Amino acid sequence: MDYESNESIFYFAYGSNADPERFKARVGPWRSRRRARLQGYRLRFARMVQSEGGGGAVVDKSLGAHVDGVLFEITSEQLTSMDREEFDPSRDVETTGKRICETVETAEGRIESELYTVDDDGGFSAPSGAYLGHILRGLEATGYDEDALAAVRAAAEEAAKAGTG
Repeated sequence: MDYESNESIFYFAYGSNADPERFKARVGPWRSRRRARLQGYRLRFARMVQSEGGGGAVVDKSLGAHVDGVLFEITSEQLTSMDREEFDPSRDVETTGKRICETVETAEGRIESELYTVDDDGGFSAPSGAYLGHILRGLEATGYDEDALAAVRAAAEEAAKAGTG
């Protein structure tokens, strides 16, 4: 998609980019940040991401499920910066990553947003403690309750069990 530089783009972060400090370090200050929910998807920790020391967060289509995350309002230049980060081959040797557009639900209504994921290969890889910490800090900083945090921890535990099984 082509965007005007002053046009707002919405980016849905459900992985380590949900952490406002990490996100700011990657793209600079954003225009707004709020809670958002991606319906019809589930959170999974999959494939080893070398730079993270464990599995990275992905979302897979799953009827009746949802993923809570952080919706950032950013510029086209910031989205381009995120593309470079997410598709950096030194960070992740897999080339299955992609950016998609999906509608998320917010307190203000439904908003079209960009997000990153991979094709569902069914695999699992447990996240590192540092990576998981980024996600939990991001959700906490955006006002999520313990239920949302518990869902992320459960996905991490599922990956750890599947990886040892």
